[in-house]
Amino acid sequence: MGKLSSDSHEYSFTYLPGAAAVEGFRPFIAFPEFNRQYQSARLWAFFALRTMDPHRPDYLRYLTWLGLESGADPLDVLSRSGGERKGDSVQLVERPAIAPGGSTSSVFLARGARYATRQHGSAPSVDALREGDPLRIKTDTGNPANPRALYLTDRIGSPFAWVPDLLIRYVEALVSKGGELKVLRNNGPECPWHLRVLVSAHGSLPPNCEPFPEEEDAAPTLV
Repeated sequence: MGKLSSDSHEYSFTYLPGAAAVEGFRPFIAFPEFNRQYQSARLWAFFALRTMDPHRPDYLRYLTWLGLESGADPLDVLSRSGGERKGDSVQLVERPAIAPGGSTSSVFLARGARYATRQHGSAPSVDALREGDPLRIKTDTGNPANPRALYLTDRIGSPFAWVPDLLIRYVEALVSKGGELKVLRNNGPECPWHLRVLVSAHGSLPPNCEPFPEEEDAAPTLV
């Protein structure tokens, strides 16, 4: 329910317009005021602690799993990884690139693959995914956490993960206009499940389509 951005000089964080009206949503301790634009020359600890320490010996491998290069900006790492931590449900998603004519592209990690593959016995389907393989979407009817949830499936319809909640509207609009979802990377069984499959989305959007929901019914735990 907020927007984190940066330029060459500073970082900025603001809540989306409808955040204060979302039932049960309270501002983060680091950002207590809904109607304020927060600015800082350094990335706030609230976000910085959600990235892997660049000094870890496995950091470059981690960037490779995310489809990023050495020296990637912290915001690129956050948006690609989701910035999830145990004990909260905050997630970050990069705003998809949208050209003036509506053409668009996005890269995101498939979410919840460990649970979806266990639920549907689809781990072999994930093992078989290759770069460039087409993916499909399927409504997760009866999902108790989000009634609008979308499964990601392989070409024969085996669910193996979910579309990130904040990208549901975007993916639905893109697919409705003939857009494509494909496997960008399958990081293999040695990779943790939450980093296993990187997805690319390409296509076009209907006129005036906004990729992120800002209404009062938007998921309150997403940033």
